[in-house]
Amino acid sequence: MTVNSPTAAQPIEAALTFLLPAAEKPRVLMPANHADRIERTGAYHAVPVAVHDARGLSEPPTLDREGFALVGHPTAVVNFFDPAVVRRLYYPEVIDLLRRATGAKEVHVFDHTVRMEDGTTQEGLFARQPVALVHNDYTECSAIQRVKDCFPPDKAARVLARRFAFVNVWRSIGASAERFPLAAADGRSIQPGDYVPVDLVYSDRMGEVYHNAYSSGQRWFYFSGMRTDEAMLLKCFDSAPDGRTRYTAHTGFANPHAAPGTPPRRSIEVRSILFFDAPL
Repeated sequence: MTVNSPTAAQPIEAALTFLLPAAEKPRVLMPANHADRIERTGAYHAVPVAVHDARGLSEPPTLDREGFALVGHPTAVVNFFDPAVVRRLYYPEVIDLLRRATGAKEVHVFDHTVRMEDGTTQEGLFARQPVALVHNDYTECSAIQRVKDCFPPDKAARVLARRFAFVNVWRSIGASAERFPLAAADGRSIQPGDYVPVDLVYSDRMGEVYHNAYSSGQRWFYFSGMRTDEAMLLKCFDSAPDGRTRYTAHTGFANPHAAPGTPPRRSIEVRSILFFDAPL
């Protein structure tokens, strides 16, 4: 299932945006309308980072070792901009993929996001911009809270008593993702202090994510030439503290090597909770 290239490209030197740690906890003020600008507190800075093509690795990355993986995954979906079609056709495809790729006993898909650099489709439908700062979607606190939000109390208690994980499934749905690809860090190269909790402030609730600080030992990767019949898996949380990678720092980045005329990136990410038999 894993897709691998026989040759390795030279790494890209790209500017990735990291959080500068401070005494005060940063906040992200989430707008009610997705078209409105997100406001943030805290200071961020761009760091030139070597981003390697993971297709050239002698051993393909895995979810449990590096925290991310590439899989071949054809889809029957043609129009990813129709939420009803995505839920009816794509969610079952993703559930089947994740069961086969991870051995999870159960997979629950709870939402998805379409992102486009150019903002709107030809039909005038709005989509979010790619995220351009280094982050991880869940923290120790927010992962547990998300389980409680998704399930009634009795099922949430059963889920929390055993190993569970959050995995995002990312796919390019445009002509090319090369202008603004997705980069992920090898989870083994991230120091615990590089994960900084950040409040997500909504009008009716509070969430929490990690934004990442930079440290010199981080190793960054992307998959070149992502096709529409491939998907990138990102582990955003794993409840098992047994040595496997539990988070994956990731970000979109402007590729300085993209050929002139490369079209804007269009992508979809599906978010899921995976349940396993193993107790904590």
